Amino acid sequence: MKLYSLLNENHVLIDEPAKTLEEAFRRMLQAFGDAIEPGHVDDLVDELIAREQQHPTEIDEAVCLPHMRLDKLERFLVGLLVPEQPIPQKNEGGQPISLIFMILAPRNKNTMMLQTMAAIARLLKSKKIKQAMIGVRSAGRLIRLIEDSGIDVKKTLVAQDIMSPITHQVTANTILAKAVDLLVDAPDEGIPVVNDHGKLIGELTSRELLTLGMPKYLDLIVNPGMLDSFEPFENFFQNENTMTVREVCRRDVITVEPNTSIVQVTHLMMTAHKRRIYVIEEDDLKGIIYRKSIVVRVLHF
Repeated sequence: MKLYSLLNENHVLIDEPAKTLEEAFRRMLQAFGDAIEPGHVDDLVDELIAREQQHPTEIDEAVCLPHMRLDKLERFLVGLLVPEQPIPQKNEGGQPISLIFMILAPRNKNTMMLQTMAAIARLLKSKKIKQAMIGVRSAGRLIRLIEDSGIDVKKTLVAQDIMSPITHQVTANTILAKAVDLLVDAPDEGIPVVNDHGKLIGELTSRELLTLGMPKYLDLIVNPGMLDSFEPFENFFQNENTMTVREVCRRDVITVEPNTSIVQVTHLMMTAHKRRIYVIEEDDLKGIIYRKSIVVRVLHF
C-alpha cells in the first residue's frame, strides 16, 4: 500500500490560519467529518494536547505527528495540515510547527498505525520533499508530492524505522578521558567504537569504565565494607590519560541490517541480554536501536 493512498483531499488543509496546536488539531478533527462525532471533538483536542505536552510527537524539525487509537472509530484516518504561519510550541525549546500529520486509528489497527508512522518518518528523511510540502498551495498537489515519493506503508516494521542516528562515537585510539566526556553526553550508557575507516568494532559502556575503576581482585573481596579502605576509582584516574578505548571496550556487539524486522531485533535483544543493537549496511554504521526505543516507538503510542 502506498502512503498517499491513505490521504483524502478533504483531510488535507493548506494555509490554515491556526495560531496554536489546539486550533490546528480542532480543524483537523472537524475535517474528518462524520467519522468523528461532533460532541467528541473538544475532548479529543484536550487529550491530544495533553499527550503532546507529556510526550511531544515531533518526528522531524518543524513536523509533529499527533496520533491516537479510539475505541469507537470505524475508519483509519490520516490528516495533514500546513499552517499559514509556523505554530509555536508550548514545550520549552520546541521548534515552531510548519507541518502536522494526524493519525486516528481503531483499536484493532495497531500495526497499521505503526506502519503508517514509520512511512511518514521515511518520507520526511527527504528535506527536499519536506520543504516542498510546507510550501505547497493545494491539497491535490501535496498528495501528488507524496505519491511521487513512492513511499510504501510496509507490512512489517523494520530496524531502520525506529533506529536513532549515531550522535556519539569513539575510535579505538581515543584516550579514556575524552571517551568519558562523550559518554556523559550520549543518549544512552553505551557508545559505538569504530576503527579509522568508520567500521564498527565494539562499544564502550559505563560498565567497562566502572570495572576499570575498581580493584582488580574485586571478585575476591567477600566483605564489601573492605572497599571503603580504597581510594574511590583510583585505578581509573591513574590511567585515564594513558589508556585508550581499545584496551577496555567490549567486542561482543550485535548488528542487524536495516530491513531486519523489529520482532527479530527484539528477540536478539532479549536472548542476548543487550540494551543496544547496531544497524549496519555494507559495513557502514547507519544507526542504533536502544531497548527503550522499542518501548517508546512500538509499545507506547
